Amino acid sequence: MPHATTGTEGLPTADGRGDYECEVQRKAFHLVALIIPVGYLFFPEEGQAKAILLGAMIFAVFVDIFRLSEPRLRHFLNSLIGAIMRPHERTDLLGSTCLLISSVMTALIFPKAVAVAALCLLIGGDTAAALVGKRFGRLRIFGRKTLEGTLAFVAAGMVLNAGVSLAGYRLWPDAAGLSLSAGMIGALVGALVEAVPFPIDDNFAIPIISGVAMVLAGIMQ
Repeated sequence: MPHATTGTEGLPTADGRGDYECEVQRKAFHLVALIIPVGYLFFPEEGQAKAILLGAMIFAVFVDIFRLSEPRLRHFLNSLIGAIMRPHERTDLLGSTCLLISSVMTALIFPKAVAVAALCLLIGGDTAAALVGKRFGRLRIFGRKTLEGTLAFVAAGMVLNAGVSLAGYRLWPDAAGLSLSAGMIGALVGALVEAVPFPIDDNFAIPIISGVAMVLAGIMQ
């Protein structure tokens, strides 16, 4: 999920504004997915919440596979969301489907508070990095990303994880929850993962690696 100031994705114009406008539309849609970690956080029955997530993932994968194999459905969906699709999504799974798969994996692997924080980093931190990096990014790091975008990820991630930490202590006053320091470490690690050109898709790399970092930070406290 690049956040460089220029690129070939989207619908770029001579001055790059078309590409940025498409990125804004994509990320606005992406932010709607915050309903996943927020809903998971406040859903009273954790097992039921995981079952709902799993059901949504299975449905999304089924529709996506059917879209790729059925030209009429593919044409219909392209007419609805084609303007905000990445080029590879026309012949591969949609980013939203990958996000649901990642959400299920994250919820199954990590304690609830850590899973929520990791998914908030994926959705909120990545959105901030992309929009700030494309609009204001000037200092390149790791070849394809910008320092400004990475700092935006850190800032957004720390705010979101602080909220998860405070909400967790309210919901589970007798449980460990997610400490503020572990959340901050998760935001820093998530930003690094987003910036470094990993061979793994960000939808999986960011929540899994940052989640591991938060669990280890909690153990070491």
